[in-house]
Amino acid sequence: MNLPMAVAGTVIFRARYLLPIVEPCIEDGALLVCDGRIADVGDASRLVAQNASAEVVDFGDAVLLPPMANAHTHLELTHVPYWDASAGECEYASFTDWLFRLIGVLRGVPQEEFIFSLSEGIQRLIRCGTGAVGDIVSRPFARSSYDNCPLRGRLFLEALGTDPDLNRQTLDILHKILLDHAPGAMVYGLAPHSIYSLTLDFLQQLTRLALQLGLTQSIHVAESPEETALVRDGSGSFAEQLYPQVGWGDRIPPATGLTPVGLLAQHDILRPGDLLVHGVQVSAQDIDTIAGRGVYVVLCPRSNHRIGIGRAPVAGYRAAGVPLVLGTDSLASCDSLSLWDEVAFARQYFGDDLDPGTLLNMATYQGARALGLAGEMGALAAGYGAHFQVLQPSHLPAAEQLEDFLCSYGRTDDVKALYLDGKPCNP
Repeated sequence: MNLPMAVAGTVIFRARYLLPIVEPCIEDGALLVCDGRIADVGDASRLVAQNASAEVVDFGDAVLLPPMANAHTHLELTHVPYWDASAGECEYASFTDWLFRLIGVLRGVPQEEFIFSLSEGIQRLIRCGTGAVGDIVSRPFARSSYDNCPLRGRLFLEALGTDPDLNRQTLDILHKILLDHAPGAMVYGLAPHSIYSLTLDFLQQLTRLALQLGLTQSIHVAESPEETALVRDGSGSFAEQLYPQVGWGDRIPPATGLTPVGLLAQHDILRPGDLLVHGVQVSAQDIDTIAGRGVYVVLCPRSNHRIGIGRAPVAGYRAAGVPLVLGTDSLASCDSLSLWDEVAFARQYFGDDLDPGTLLNMATYQGARALGLAGEMGALAAGYGAHFQVLQPSHLPAAEQLEDFLCSYGRTDDVKALYLDGKPCNP
């Protein structure tokens, strides 16, 4: 397949199946692209007849659909399997055990290695058809990897800590960075790591900064039973093991009697459009709270399953109208950065609670919206940017079976091209 290196003027992209996500599948469908934006979507024969002078790029027996939107990942940790050669063989007794392992590995990594790790993560995303990302960066210098990157989305600068003096320094550094433009095509966000790794005061300071600068926040919430025990009772393995291990033994937070979601709500931390990541350990009341706050919940089922922290109550979320999206977390807790792999796992893991059409919507349209790209990416429709991926499997099913097919394993290897702004991206 010959891919044009750039698109100028008018081009028609044609394939056996065109899946707009916001509309039903179109057999022998096409996109009419003018100067990097979608001008029309529909039957290929019609578009070709109406635009006789347009260049036609025919992908043949392929599927053309929006790029994946990976709403939560830590690309700076892409090389964890290299830094910890035995990582794939490890079995974790608990979430605390996994954290100990990761903390130990990262302490021995030279700082410059995180730039290479993040850059490799970007290339892996592009290869698996991802066009938008919500990337958590805890080492701000590594953000330079995005300087010439075509991906869109949010670059969430992460903060954690319990020392008041160090927290003030971190806040000042982040404030200065956030006043500048984000690298590449990204925009900034803030990522308070979690309730268990921040003081409540620091968490509130970060939230005020996000409000001041109009930034979206992404925060790990209700991920594990250990987190719930610490917040509610001031006890459990975080208090007994994790805090002493990292030198915070004299800073164990007092019991609140609240769930993690309840604590955030009580202090007005959750804001419309924010990303609540994981959301596994939640009550029915928590779900109602999340729905009322207008936040997205980012599911990372492969990570949750591998670490053994439970299964997110997606049926409850959907019944309450909570918008759900997907993320791959990192290679410290996942086997790949492909959202296609996440979709296939979620299809089996959640069963009938997440049907194929809903999963594909979460991975593209809703994910793009969660990353601030509504109207730009996530659907194939007139007025959107010409952002799409091309899958060329060895065989394709009938149209009525396409969504099931796309949510089965093996699709990562079928990704043959990713186009952003009508231009092919080369990893």
